[in-house]
Amino acid sequence: MLTFLKIVLRFLRLLRFNIGMRTSIIVVAFNEAAALPRMKQAVDGLHLPAGMTLETILIDGGSRDGTVALAHQLKFTRVVELPQANIPVCRNAGLKVAQGDWIAFIDADCVLAPGWLNHAATLLQEHKQLILGWPASPPSPGTWVQEAWHIHWMNKNPALDSDHGERVVKQGGFRMITTRNLIMHRAVADAVGGFDESLATGEDTDFVFRASTQGIPAWGLPSLSSVHLGEPSTLRQFYRQQVWHANRRAYKTIVARSGMKEGGNAPLFTAMFIATALVSLSGLIAGWFNPLLGVAIFALPALLLLLATRTCLRAKRPAWIGPLAILYGAYGLARSLDLIGLSPHKPSWKAGRKS
Repeated sequence: MLTFLKIVLRFLRLLRFNIGMRTSIIVVAFNEAAALPRMKQAVDGLHLPAGMTLETILIDGGSRDGTVALAHQLKFTRVVELPQANIPVCRNAGLKVAQGDWIAFIDADCVLAPGWLNHAATLLQEHKQLILGWPASPPSPGTWVQEAWHIHWMNKNPALDSDHGERVVKQGGFRMITTRNLIMHRAVADAVGGFDESLATGEDTDFVFRASTQGIPAWGLPSLSSVHLGEPSTLRQFYRQQVWHANRRAYKTIVARSGMKEGGNAPLFTAMFIATALVSLSGLIAGWFNPLLGVAIFALPALLLLLATRTCLRAKRPAWIGPLAILYGAYGLARSLDLIGLSPHKPSWKAGRKS
């Protein structure tokens, strides 16, 4: 009898949440005409919870490849043009026009799995304030750069909990979330105050971190599956992407808000990279005078290999230690140059990229 009552109560709760509910999927785009049809087709094919409706909003930052005209052709609910606007300005513009009870952000070159919204709904229906996200997968087959970096993302936080039948990363879950693949209650966006428009990049990390420090749960949800068609495929593209994403102002915010107690992995790694790079440089110079002192040259490679070994052993993929160490080196170089102010001009890493 008790089990029956629980089933009835859960049904009534689902019914109450779903009747007349809407999800707003917001896409910020810049020259994404090549990928937009696949993204929109996947959104149109989503399995919807009972009573749920969708609206699709595209905010264009000044595309010159026909993205806007194509968005109208693909029947986006609303298309907003903001030439020259940066990404957080575009995201906030999407929030202003969105009418959904739930707000989702995805990239214009991401393809969602059919069950994407149903998995998110399981948890959003049960929690009043919540942010959910998960790293997008690279296309398959992928390059060594894409595969190695995906191994990194999938093993940043291996601790999985369970909540209403879904596997979730709760502790440090905000580290797994970017606006490439995110969904949340509208109330969360209002409580956090939208995105910081002074941040050219890193606005999504800043948003989720601010929410987390306000006590709003930010969980990684592995079943929130998507594929990022535009994942960097070469080492050069990867480096340019990391230069683009690096933002010392965002690092400063993390340090100020948390005292490095949480969310400080990226700035901590950057500081370690700079320190060991200086030791290696000192070893290179000292080695000319004393070969024994030259052993210090291995400080930076040892750090990169140590971190890559930890990640790959956690993933049970030891063969990828070398490739991942190379990516950690590129990541560290890009973030370090930004931290010390040597990369002031950061055009989009996609500029000039071949589709």
